[in-house]
Amino acid sequence: MDGSALQDRISRGMGVAARRIGMPYIVYRPRSCFAPLSSRNRVIKLFAAFNAGDGLFRRPGRMGDAVWWGIFDAGYTQPGDYMVSSTRTYFVAAQAPLLPVQCVLTNRLLTIKRPAPVIPGGYSGMVAETAETILDGWPASVVSVSTRISGSLPETRFGNWSVLLPMPPLMPEVADVVGDDTGRLFVVGAAEQSAMGVRLSVREVAA
Repeated sequence: MDGSALQDRISRGMGVAARRIGMPYIVYRPRSCFAPLSSRNRVIKLFAAFNAGDGLFRRPGRMGDAVWWGIFDAGYTQPGDYMVSSTRTYFVAAQAPLLPVQCVLTNRLLTIKRPAPVIPGGYSGMVAETAETILDGWPASVVSVSTRISGSLPETRFGNWSVLLPMPPLMPEVADVVGDDTGRLFVVGAAEQSAMGVRLSVREVAA
């Protein structure tokens, strides 16, 4: 038996287990920068279960847990897919051969805008009317990294956050502005591409 045949058997076995212990999820595969969970991106319905512990379901997820093990038939999915149930949304971060599938639990819905190029001698701040929306409606994990308030009030800097999202068609860049579904605004300080998608280091700013 070669590696491909073994991987196929593992995926089938995970699918059997998921039908026993899991819940139904809809798989979406983003095809553009906008509305990744629209009906046109729907791929398949799968049973799936997720575990934030050691793979043995011995503890629930802790505050700040973003990466979870996914139990489902990964023969139907690929990195970057979203898996959506009635209560939770994950994205598939990595499917390494013969290893557990790594997924990220999302908690926010993001829109990312890119400020217009600065004209020499012109205003270099964020102008909503001229900013270009590069991503819209993308579920992501947004987790606090640190909080620091200093200087005279009112203070416009509230803290640093880590954002995880699947690899989009257009890569976010430093100085892009991120807005979430609660009305908060963040500015991208660093953007990292990895085998598990995109990680952004962002700072919250006054809306």
